[in-house]
Amino acid sequence: MNRTYILASALLIGVLASFFLAMMIGVEHYSFQTVLNSLMHRGADDTVTQTLMEIRLPRVLVAFLVGMMISVAGLIMQTVTRNDLSEPSILGVNAGANLMIVLVVVLVPTITFVGIVISGFIGGALVGLFILMMTRYNSPVKLVLAGAGISLLLLALTNFIVITNGLGQFAMFFTSGGAAGQTLSNVLMVTPVAIVLILILILMSRELDVLLLSDDVAHSIGQNQRIYKFVSLFIAIMLAAISVALVGNIIFLGMLVPHIVKMIVGHLHKKALIFTAILGGVFFVLADMFARMFSEMPVNAVIAMIGLPFFIYIIRRRGHTYA
Repeated sequence: MNRTYILASALLIGVLASFFLAMMIGVEHYSFQTVLNSLMHRGADDTVTQTLMEIRLPRVLVAFLVGMMISVAGLIMQTVTRNDLSEPSILGVNAGANLMIVLVVVLVPTITFVGIVISGFIGGALVGLFILMMTRYNSPVKLVLAGAGISLLLLALTNFIVITNGLGQFAMFFTSGGAAGQTLSNVLMVTPVAIVLILILILMSRELDVLLLSDDVAHSIGQNQRIYKFVSLFIAIMLAAISVALVGNIIFLGMLVPHIVKMIVGHLHKKALIFTAILGGVFFVLADMFARMFSEMPVNAVIAMIGLPFFIYIIRRRGHTYA
């Protein structure tokens, strides 16, 4: 128990530290006192306060929310497929959301942010459910291979639509990822949805723990694995698709953070879900901060610098499992 409290305290400190660092550091740097004064006097009409409250604060909050959602989605996909390489971008969910968003923007140029979020969810859900129906949960390897193949096809279709309709700048946002251009209304709209979906998963933690066991064990204790697999994966797809609609296609984060958490607190989902959500939020806030420091470089590049070596590490340590 003491170890859990220590870890929880460390994460809480990490949340506060990452929040204030992200508020302070960027293209323009501000002191801790300046940020604190702006937070305490949000109604002030000076330029610094308006910049921090209307531009940087929504960006930091959205980055935290997206980090939570993508990381939790990755953890659930790894659990259901029993495959450490599973995450939204590998299973085709991100590609489906990207394609649907681009299609909707072409067909309805005046679409609102809510419409983009809904279309991203529909696209990601359709691809995710299609992959599940095609593989019928028979093999974790089939899930990953099917997702990778379909992702390539959807990426080609998306690029074709982008090129033929002159959407290069718009598509660059979804390719590179990043939390720029967010508003507090986006935060207020997405936060309740994210919290409810993650709470549902936490309430299902015991059932998710059983999914880690063999099908025979699950049947012996009377659990209908198919139902819980469907529900948990559907929620994971929702989280991933909403994230894509907010910040574009984020790679590796959904694989990296769950692995770190499982190495620290183990595989049981009651702890793993909470720690994954918090650490994922902190990680993405810091990644977006570093991207902002270097003239808005793609946040995917920052995550890939850590995620790609970790991906290679997993392949070297457990590659025989996927052979």
